[in-house]
Amino acid sequence: MDGSNKKKKDKEKETLVKTFTVPFPLKGAQENITYKINQLSKEEIINQAIEFHLKGNIKEASEYYQYCLTKGFNNPIVFANYGSILKGLGNLKKAELLQRKAIELNPNFANAHSNLGNLLCDLGKSKEAEMSYRKAIELNPNFANAHHNLGYILSESGKYSEAIKSYKSALKLNTSLSATKADLIISKRDICDWNNQETEKEWLEDIGIKGKSVVPWNFFFLEDNPKKHLQRAQNYYKENFSHKSDPIASFKNEQIHIGYFSADFKQHATMYLLASIIELHDKSKFKIFLYSFTNEEDNYTERAKRSGCIFRNIKNLSTIETVKLARNDQLDIAIDLKGYTKSFRMNIFSQKVAPIQINYLGYPGSLGAESINYLIADDIVIPKGYEKFYSENIIRMSSCYQCNDNKKEISKETIKRSDFNLPEKGFVFICFNSSRKISRNEFEIWMRLLKEIPGSVIWLYKSNKLATKNLYKEAKIRNVDPNRLIFGEKLPLKQHLARYTLGDLALDTFNCNGHTTTSDALWAGLPVLTKIGQSFAARVSASILNSVGLPELITYNEKEYEEKALSIASNPDQLINLKSKLAKSKEASPLYNSELFTKELENKFKQLCN
Repeated sequence: MDGSNKKKKDKEKETLVKTFTVPFPLKGAQENITYKINQLSKEEIINQAIEFHLKGNIKEASEYYQYCLTKGFNNPIVFANYGSILKGLGNLKKAELLQRKAIELNPNFANAHSNLGNLLCDLGKSKEAEMSYRKAIELNPNFANAHHNLGYILSESGKYSEAIKSYKSALKLNTSLSATKADLIISKRDICDWNNQETEKEWLEDIGIKGKSVVPWNFFFLEDNPKKHLQRAQNYYKENFSHKSDPIASFKNEQIHIGYFSADFKQHATMYLLASIIELHDKSKFKIFLYSFTNEEDNYTERAKRSGCIFRNIKNLSTIETVKLARNDQLDIAIDLKGYTKSFRMNIFSQKVAPIQINYLGYPGSLGAESINYLIADDIVIPKGYEKFYSENIIRMSSCYQCNDNKKEISKETIKRSDFNLPEKGFVFICFNSSRKISRNEFEIWMRLLKEIPGSVIWLYKSNKLATKNLYKEAKIRNVDPNRLIFGEKLPLKQHLARYTLGDLALDTFNCNGHTTTSDALWAGLPVLTKIGQSFAARVSASILNSVGLPELITYNEKEYEEKALSIASNPDQLINLKSKLAKSKEASPLYNSELFTKELENKFKQLCN
C-alpha cells in the first residue's frame, strides 16, 4: 500500500472512531458528566472507564470510553473494551473496527485478538475467528478464555476432537470456567462420547446455578429438570441483559401490529412449522412484521417475503438501531422465536420493542427474563401446577402449542429400503433426532430391542462421523452387530419426509424429545413412541401425539417405553392398526390444521391487546 492510500485509510478509521455515538445517551446528565471527566487525568479517566465496565455499569463505561476516543487517547485497552460493549449491543461492524484498532496499536494484545475472534464468530467467519483465537493463545498460552473460545469455534465447525482438547486445556488453566464445562459436556454429547459421565454429573449439579451464569439452552439435552432450567435462565438473563429500558406506550392501532423476530426465516425447523401461519394471518386485521437476522437466505426466505408480511432485514443493524426501527413500527406484540438458541438476540427484547413480548416456538422452556411477558404453551407441555417453573405468564393453546405448515410436501418419487441400505425384510426402528439428544439410557433400551427382535435395525440420523463411530462402538460393547445401526444422510425436506414411509416405528429421545422431528414423522404416517418427562422439552412429543389422537404411544417411564416398543415390534397387527389410526386421525387432527391454529393464535393476540 503506498503512503497516500495508507493515510487515506487511517483517516477513514479516525473519522469512524470519532463519529461513534454513545450507545446510551445520558439524558440531562451529559454536561455534568463531561465536567466530571474534565477534572480527571488521562490515566484516571481510563481507569474509571474500566472500573465502570468491570462493575457492569455499561452506560457510564460507554460515556468514558467515548470521551477517550474523541480526545484521541490511543490506548488499546480503551479500543478493545469499548469494542466489547458495542459487540454486546449488536453493533458488530463498529466493534470489529475497534478491535482491529486495538491490535494495530498493540499487535501483541492477546485479549484484543480473542475479542476479534468473538466478533468474527458472530459474523459467521469461522476460519478467521479460529485464526484470531490461535493468535491469542500463541501470544498468551495461559489465556484460558481463548482456549475456550477456540474450542467453541472448532465445535461449531464440526472439529469435535480438537474442540474437546481445547476445552480441557482451558479447564487445566482455570478449573472454575462454568461455560467451558458446559460446552465440553455438550461437545462430547454431540459425538455420543459417554465416558467420564460421573464427573460431568457432579458438574451439572450447579453449573449456571452457582457462580458464573451460562447459556441455558444446552442443558435441555443433558437433564430433565425444569426447576434448574429456570434458575439457569434467570441467572443468565440477570447477568447479561437485565437493565432498565425506556418505557414503551401501548398503541391503539386499527390493525394489531405483530412482530416476529428470528434468524431462522430460511430452511430451518422453525420455518418448517411456521411458514403457513405467517401466510394465513388475516392481513386486514393484523399488520405482520418479520424481523430477520439470518446470514443465509433461501427459498424459505423468499416464501416469507411473499407471505404478505412486512419483511425487515436487520442482520446488519445494531440492537439500538433495531429497537428504534421496531418501536417506530409501533408493535403491539413482539414474538421472540429464538430464545437462547444459536444466533439469538435477547438484547433486542431486553430493551423492549413492544408493550407485550412473547417467547414462542424456538425455545422450549422459560427465558427467565423480566422483559418477556408470555410463553405460548398447552396443558401437556406445561401442566397445571408447573407454572412455577416459568417466569412468563402462560398462554395455553386448546390443543398442541406447536404450529405446523400443512403445505409441507412429501416426495412422490418411488423409493425402496435398499436405496438406504435398509433390509427389505425386518422391523425398522427410526430415530432422526440429533446425536446430542441420544443418551446412554435410550441407547441401552434400543440395543435390547434389537436383540429381542430378530432381523430388526435402527435407522439413525448421521449427525457427524465421530458420533457414528462411537455408536458403532457402543453397540459392539452391548453385543449388537454394528451393521444393525443404519445412518441416514441429510436430505432435502421432501425426500426426508418420504423416507419415513420406509420405517415401522419411530423411537423418541428422553430429556429433549423430537419436536419438529416428531410432527414430521407423524405427517409422513410413521407412529412415534415417546416417554413423557417433566420439562417442556421432554413433553413436546406427548403433546403432539395427544393432538393427533395417539395418546397410547405416550409412556411414563423407561420400563413402559421398552415394553411398548417390544409389543408393537412383535405384533404386526398392532402396528397396522396404529398406522391406520394415524392415517385417519391425521386428517381430522388440529395439529396439521394451519387455518384453525392461526385463528386461535389471532384470538389470543386480540385478548392480549384488549
